[in-house]
Amino acid sequence: MAGVTIFPIYGCKFKIPLHFSSKVNKFTEKGRTLIHSKLGDVRYLIKYLLKSKEYDKSVEYNDNRISLMAGQNGRCGVTGEHLVAGNMECHHIEPKELGGSDEYENLIWVKSEVHKLIHATTPETIEKYLSILHLDKKALKKVNSLRLSAENLEISEVAT
Repeated sequence: MAGVTIFPIYGCKFKIPLHFSSKVNKFTEKGRTLIHSKLGDVRYLIKYLLKSKEYDKSVEYNDNRISLMAGQNGRCGVTGEHLVAGNMECHHIEPKELGGSDEYENLIWVKSEVHKLIHATTPETIEKYLSILHLDKKALKKVNSLRLSAENLEISEVAT
């Protein structure tokens, strides 16, 4: 009515949140400890990122890349493999040169080889990184999606 959506009362439902603990919160020391204990193996990567701030990038980018590392559980966004300090790069899904931002949704952590494959333009370079990575169809589809966002051509399945 008058541009306002009205929901029928039977459509509104309440569900008790399961496995919710009010002890886990960012306002108490104990709550923060519980948050950090749930990070598991990603903690060392987050510590690495905190020490290796990129000073030529925005504060938003530096904050979001750390949050994203926890969000991806320390895994490559394409291959799903565990990331290792020194062999990982934070990729802008839509490059900044093409109007992309440093927002969380526009970033993805990938292995360095995957990042090079996303930006590769010569057939020799593409073949080199395809032979190193051994991507399955699902991973190749993700790479092609990222390549298209970067305005690069798709890699055909025949090339793999």
